[in-house]
Amino acid sequence: MNSLFKKSILALTMSIVLTTTAYAEPVENNANNGNTTVENLLINIEKLDNEIETVMKQTDDNNKQIAATEASIKTTEKELQDAEANLNNQKNLFNKRVKSMYINGFDGYLNVLLQSKDIGDLLSSTDTLVRLINLNENTINKYKQNKDLVNTKKDTLVSKNNTLYALKTDNEKKLTQLNSAKESQQKLLIEAQAAENSYSTSDESAISDAFKYINSIKGKANSTSPSDTDSVIAYAASFLGTPYVWGGTSPKPGFDCSGFTQYVCAHFGVSIGRTTYDQIKNGTEVPRNSLKPGDLILFGTASDPHHVGMYIGFGAYIHAPHTGDVIKISPLNRSDYLTARRVLTK
Repeated sequence: MNSLFKKSILALTMSIVLTTTAYAEPVENNANNGNTTVENLLINIEKLDNEIETVMKQTDDNNKQIAATEASIKTTEKELQDAEANLNNQKNLFNKRVKSMYINGFDGYLNVLLQSKDIGDLLSSTDTLVRLINLNENTINKYKQNKDLVNTKKDTLVSKNNTLYALKTDNEKKLTQLNSAKESQQKLLIEAQAAENSYSTSDESAISDAFKYINSIKGKANSTSPSDTDSVIAYAASFLGTPYVWGGTSPKPGFDCSGFTQYVCAHFGVSIGRTTYDQIKNGTEVPRNSLKPGDLILFGTASDPHHVGMYIGFGAYIHAPHTGDVIKISPLNRSDYLTARRVLTK
């Protein structure tokens, strides 16, 4: 029977120093009944990792939206305070000018008119009164409209904020459920791995050849030319042993699967998407029998591409597998192989 667990250990401990650089054709799918249980469990754990990372991103996006909404609410409150202050200033100014008219009612208006010295003064006083009255009414109406608008906006923002908080709570609950499911899967995986007692010679050969190649190109890890596949693989291999971390996008604390491939591509000036759902759309599709080192290889289904790695050659690929594991080299023999994308080389 195959043992992906033992293959992982083998991949991490080999220190072959041969310098053979010949490429080999990708290994075809050779999973047998002996490793089906372990492979399925690994696939399920990767799916859970992918779901957890999706929820984490959603939660992070929600937190950013919550912060932006809270800032908008504060801005709106300040605008409302300013509008109220402006209204009070306008009221005070108006009251100083026509205080007697508001206190005495009609008599106040009449006195202003009766005190006019001539027709011109009367017309001027009348026009002034009309303009002052209109100014007051317009100011009050404008204030009411502005206040209603601001209050409506404020209510909308508060409602949106409440919705975001509810969504965040829901995401946290979902994350807890996923973690619980993952713990159950890990227990099953340990049981399945304990039952394995051998590994495939062909798988060992694929990993061995890949390590021979990597050891022969270590000196090219500092290059930044995306057309130099040796440099691409040497750089990717420099992260062997780096821990898998949910949502990880850097060597410290670690990578998730798509974070790793994105990081490697970025080193060579090539921008690709953050998630497997993005990366499956990047570059151009490559048939399995035409794979070249540096190609992205994706696993899962078209609607759920839950894992990605980078082809090395020799029927092997480098990837950040799943929680509890590290970046390593594995044989390309999985039953859930989906497609490949060429993003670095022509």
